[in-house]
Amino acid sequence: PAEAAELLGLSRPFVVRLLDAGGIPAERLPRSRHRRLRLTDVLAFQARREQRREGRQRVAGEVDSADLPY
Repeated sequence: PAEAAELLGLSRPFVVRLLDAGGIPAERLPRSRHRRLRLTDVLAFQARREQRREGRQRVAGEVDSADLPY
């Protein structure tokens, strides 16, 4: 979780909450509190996060260009 947090630019506690909620798949190691994350899962989460950000920016741009109250 610490390495994933650094890669994503997020705090470790936030990444742990994402793992607990299933936002990023993780595997618990046997008889341990440690988790194993796959780089592909972390990068997929980052891509989904970027897509949502771009979508919000696109919607905000449309609202601004249409002079709608926001």
